[in-house]
Amino acid sequence: MRLRLTLGSALSLLLSGIIAASPGGLLPQWQEVFDPGSRLSLYFNLYLGGLLLGLTLARLTPVRHPWFPMAMVLAGLGLLGVASAQSFDAVLWAAFPLGLGVGAINLSGNSLPGDLYPERRMIVLSQVNAAFGVGAIATPFLVSFFPWREVLTAFAVLAFLGAALVWKAPASSPPAPDGGHPGNGWLWLLVLAIGLYAGLEQGFATFSGAYLTELGYPTALAGALLSAYWVAFTAGRLLMAYWVARDPLRHLTWLVCGAVGVALLYFLPPLPLLFPLAGFLIGPVFTTLMALGQGRVGNAAVAYALYAGASGSTLVPALFALLPVAGIPWGLLLVGLALLALTQRLRRLDARTAL
Repeated sequence: MRLRLTLGSALSLLLSGIIAASPGGLLPQWQEVFDPGSRLSLYFNLYLGGLLLGLTLARLTPVRHPWFPMAMVLAGLGLLGVASAQSFDAVLWAAFPLGLGVGAINLSGNSLPGDLYPERRMIVLSQVNAAFGVGAIATPFLVSFFPWREVLTAFAVLAFLGAALVWKAPASSPPAPDGGHPGNGWLWLLVLAIGLYAGLEQGFATFSGAYLTELGYPTALAGALLSAYWVAFTAGRLLMAYWVARDPLRHLTWLVCGAVGVALLYFLPPLPLLFPLAGFLIGPVFTTLMALGQGRVGNAAVAYALYAGASGSTLVPALFALLPVAGIPWGLLLVGLALLALTQRLRRLDARTAL
């Protein structure tokens, strides 16, 4: 049963990556078929609203069965709604239930592996979470080279299969006896670190291409390097999970130092072409911090981590958007240094708690 639930968690996070990457891959087709215009922003707002509500409902409901499989079914129905849409209004109707399903999926899919393997929580969570990266990498290619409606229908079938795999998933585990509570300083430092991490991840992903084109490099090269960034990101989660788990906060400090080093390369053309290295270095950061929170505080920390990730990945890039393109390296450097300082602070606080 544990293997079935682990596979179901991986499939749920694969689905989350698929749905997160779908709008970027589908936008050319939507523009050709539906001409959404400014209504595209409404899609993202509806999706975000559903995602936050789904995450909140899952946080308030520690019993995963039947809510986790129902969330998978809801996401599958949302995908079928988009696949069969004859107007963009139908796509908009599907946006909220898609977000609602993904919000619940993100919390349950990220917390269940830690409950199934408490002794190897960091390693298993990094491995299972790599499925999100696979979904995000594969989706733009699949919807570009194959009929997008059929691809989304196949994704919906995967969602229904995942619902069967997570059937009768156990309830969330209670907080550890020596854990903190959502109001302690340690947790809020962790949440702030996760928010900065998410902003740094999106900063590298969103603005590196614009910076390279500003330096005169071809757009196609920038796009290829962005794909390499996400491949490296997923590889980092898979390949460094065991190493990071040996001494999490110490090793994360080294990895964030490396990411700061990549940000410094942006000041030395043509070294910005090496920015995919940042993906490999920061790949394990989110899952490791989230697993630390789950072990210390319980599954409430997973919800807070996801809230922080959603906020950081939105707010930090919004600040970057106010910078001139030439200022992007400074933004990456400052966020990286702030994350490094927080990681060091967490490391010192964790060592003091252990004494």
